[in-house]
Order: sequence, then structure tokens, then C-alpha cells
Amino acid sequence: MSEAMRPEPLHSPVAQVHYSRLFGVGNGSLRDEFVQIASKKRWSDAESREWARMTETHRMALMLLAGVDGDLGALAQRHWRELPEPERLALKAEARFARREFGRLHALTGRW
Repeated sequence: MSEAMRPEPLHSPVAQVHYSRLFGVGNGSLRDEFVQIASKKRWSDAESREWARMTETHRMALMLLAGVDGDLGALAQRHWRELPEPERLALKAEARFARREFGRLHALTGRW
């Protein structure tokens, strides 16, 4: 972006709050609110579908392993896109680690 196109910094704290609510992502931004209304909470991306297929107990276990703080039961009931961005990133990192580690299990997963 060129210097001529760069917007002036926001000096008013009130303006900064409204700007972040209007253009921000997460924490109650208008963008996220519109996505919820428009999609009726039915997101069709792969992450949301996989999260929806998991049982609440497995969601809570993944959150516990990822170090997510808060009421895990309430968080596990949320849709994927309703989770805050830092928690989603932590969950994705933990899921990648779990896939790598649990993929090595053979004797424990056998039926013999």
C-alpha cells in the first residue's frame, strides 16, 4: 500500500473500538456476526465438519491436551468458527501432534 493510500491513524479511543468491531475478526466483530447470520451457523468448511463429527468428550479431551482454559463443556458445545482464533490454532496444533503420535499405535489398536 502506498503512503498516499494509507489511512490516518485513529486517535479517539471510541473510534478505535468501533473500527475494530467493524473490521476486526473474532471477539464479536460485525464480520463474524454477519457470517453467523448468513450461514445460520452451518459452515461448510472441512474444519467445521470435522469438529461437528467429533463427540463432545473427544472435543473436551483435545481442548485439555491443547491447554485451552475455561469451561471445557461449554466450549465443546460451540461450533468451530465460534471458538476464538487462539484456541482454534492451539487445537489444530494439538490435533496434528496427536495424529502423528497416535498413528504409531498398532498393538494398542489391534483386536487380537
